[in-house]
Amino acid sequence: MISLHTDAMPFFRPGVREAILKELDDTVVPTARVRKGLKKAERLETYRDEVAQYAQCRPEEVAFVSSATEANVWAIRGVRFPGNSTPDHILLSPLEHLSILRSAEALSRETSATIKWMPLTPRGEVDIEALRKFWPSGRTLVSLQRVNTETGLLQPLKEVAQLVREKGGILHSDASGSHGWELPLFSNGGPDLISLSSAATGGPAGVAALIIRRGIRINPWLLGGAQEEGRRAGSQPVFLAAGFARALTHEKESLEEERKRLLNLDRTFLSSITNDHPDITVVGREGHRRPGMINLLVPEVDGQALLSLLDREGVEVGTGASCSAQSLTVSHVLTALGHPARRAQGSIVLSLGWWNRESDLKPFLKALRKSREVLSRINVSGATA
Repeated sequence: MISLHTDAMPFFRPGVREAILKELDDTVVPTARVRKGLKKAERLETYRDEVAQYAQCRPEEVAFVSSATEANVWAIRGVRFPGNSTPDHILLSPLEHLSILRSAEALSRETSATIKWMPLTPRGEVDIEALRKFWPSGRTLVSLQRVNTETGLLQPLKEVAQLVREKGGILHSDASGSHGWELPLFSNGGPDLISLSSAATGGPAGVAALIIRRGIRINPWLLGGAQEEGRRAGSQPVFLAAGFARALTHEKESLEEERKRLLNLDRTFLSSITNDHPDITVVGREGHRRPGMINLLVPEVDGQALLSLLDREGVEVGTGASCSAQSLTVSHVLTALGHPARRAQGSIVLSLGWWNRESDLKPFLKALRKSREVLSRINVSGATA
C-alpha cells in the first residue's frame, strides 16, 4: 500500500512507538500523590519541555489537549481581552479549518462579536495593505493558518502578526499544516496562540497542544482539577504526550533533510502528473504553496469515488480536509477560492510526508490512469456522481 496523505500515514516517526509503550508499562496517573505518580508527573513535564523546545516557547506556555481541533476551539472561544471581555470582532480567512469557522460562528451567536473576512488576493493570500485599511475598531481576535492543509497555500503570517500587534489585537494560528515543513513562528513576534498537532507530525492521535503566550488571557476550558495550570482539568494521557514529544523532536532534528526531499518530490510529482494528465488543475500552483501538499481537480469525476478506486489499487490519498471528508460535500476552501462545485467535486489531495519517496510516484500514476478510465464511463451530474 502506498500512502500519499497524512491521514493515512503508514507508521509513526522513529522512536514514537517505543516512547508510548514505555509509558504504558506504568498505569499510575500523574496526579497520584505517591512516588510513582510524582515520577510520572516529572516525566510529563519533561515531555512538555520537549514540546516547548520545538515551539520555541516556555514550558508553562504549553497546554496539552486532545487534538488540534480542540486547541482551535479553545483558542477562539476562550480568549479574553482586558476586563475578561470577549472580542468585538473575529477576523478570519475563509480558508480556515472548519473548527475555527464554526467556533467563531458559535461565539458570534453567544456574544456581540461580528465575524469579518480578511481580504484575499486573487491567488488566495491575505492582502496585507487591504487588511490594514479594512481593520475594524475595537477588540479584535484574528485566526490565520500559515499553511492551508487542503491546498498547501502559504499565508503571510509574520506580516499579519506584526499588523495585529500594531492594532492591539490577538492572533491565533493553526500550525497543523506546517509540520514537516517549518517550525512554528512563535518567538520573535509570532502569533499569541498556536495549535500543534501530534497526528500531523507522525505522533499518536488523541493528543495535541495549544501554545499560549504568557500574558494572554484565556478562560479555563475544562473545569475540575488543577491540571494544565488549572485551565484544562482531567488526567493527562502521559503515554500520548511521550509519543507526541518524540515525534516533534524527530521532526525538528530532520527538518532540513525533509524540506529538501519535499521540494524534490513536489517538483517530480507535479511534472509527471501534469504531463500524464494535462486536463488536471493543480490548486494554487501560481501562488505561494507548501511543497508536498497538492490538491488536484480531476475533471468529470467525483473525488470520493476516485479516492475509493485509488484505494482499491493500493494508493491512499485524501479529499478535502480530514474533518470535512466525511460530509461528502464540496470543500469550503475550494469554494472560497472560486472553484465551481462541478470542478471542485473532483478534488483529491496529496499531502506528502517524511515517509514518502520518489518510488511512490509510479504506482500512483498507474492507479490514477486506471481509476480515471473506470470513472470515465460514469456520467457526473450536479455536485455528486
